[in-house]
Amino acid sequence: MASVEFSNVTKLYGGDAAVNNLNLSVREGEFLTLLGPSGCGKTTTLRMLAGFITPTGGRILVDGIDITRVPPEKRNLGMVFQNYVLFPHLNIGDNIAFGLRERRVPKDVRRRRVAELLDLVRLPGVEDRYPGQLSGGQQQRVALARALAIEPRILLMDEPLGALDLKLREAMQYEIKRIQSELGITTIYVTHDQQEALHMSDRVVVMCKGRIEQVEAPKAIYERPATRFVGDFVGTMNFIDGEVQGSEKGALIIRTGSGRLITPKPSGQDLNGGHPVHVAVRPESLVLAREKTSDPKQNELPCRVDKIRYSGAHNEVFVILPSDECFIVEVKDDSDCSWQSGEEAVIRWDFEKTLIWRQ
Repeated sequence: MASVEFSNVTKLYGGDAAVNNLNLSVREGEFLTLLGPSGCGKTTTLRMLAGFITPTGGRILVDGIDITRVPPEKRNLGMVFQNYVLFPHLNIGDNIAFGLRERRVPKDVRRRRVAELLDLVRLPGVEDRYPGQLSGGQQQRVALARALAIEPRILLMDEPLGALDLKLREAMQYEIKRIQSELGITTIYVTHDQQEALHMSDRVVVMCKGRIEQVEAPKAIYERPATRFVGDFVGTMNFIDGEVQGSEKGALIIRTGSGRLITPKPSGQDLNGGHPVHVAVRPESLVLAREKTSDPKQNELPCRVDKIRYSGAHNEVFVILPSDECFIVEVKDDSDCSWQSGEEAVIRWDFEKTLIWRQ
């Protein structure tokens, strides 16, 4: 187990910053995920830690030791890639033992280690098979075993499940988290899949344009996104623009093109009358109804049903507000989904479920 520190780390390509003044601490033994869209800098960050890319500026420390200029082979880090990178001409046992053989580990020790790792990844007895004889999920388990064979201080995983189908990807998420928890190894994982990040991580780092937007536990990332970008990127979010009118009893009064809303006062944002804001609410927080409510703690806006999309466990009802903004309402009970396109309705939700950011 090891701790990692990125201190003012920057990587420039020409005049463009792939990673811009990154400061991040990774705790010993935690599963940390770098999450963001393509080009946000997450893979560049991982590869700078691995030693495959040299930072333009800043320092990278492992257990307080500066490794910024240390060659990759001397960092004792394990790496798992999306495309497995197994040697097709070597059997599974030799693939896993490759790093041990390079370190001149005795043959009998290598054999025992391979057997231990195959048990760990639940593939006992496949030592003599070749990569082409295994499924994609099995090959990824072998790649994980190979990365762990050298007993690395840190495990790095770069989109390791991107090539797998949904069911297999979900099964491998469980297996990777099980193995990481069992070994207690510090793990840094890169993905653009929000659900994958929420399911597996102790903490999630959301990145955009080379910068960190938020670092929190998955629940906080989803329920209390720090910026509009995080709220929009992680899960589904409904947005409506408005303007602060004032405040009363600890809540903000917001004027929108579809009606008046109340929101909790956001911490860290000094919002006064006249400030333009983004207001947001998750689809699962909304109720679609035919009658208005008199509850003062409920936000409510008129709408018109546009279309309904079946999504298995629930239905998604798309509604149009008077301001022409579109909201998605998650309706879980089929009996409540007797809505017709063009029908007039109202959407309402608890004001405490409302998120707000300055424009």
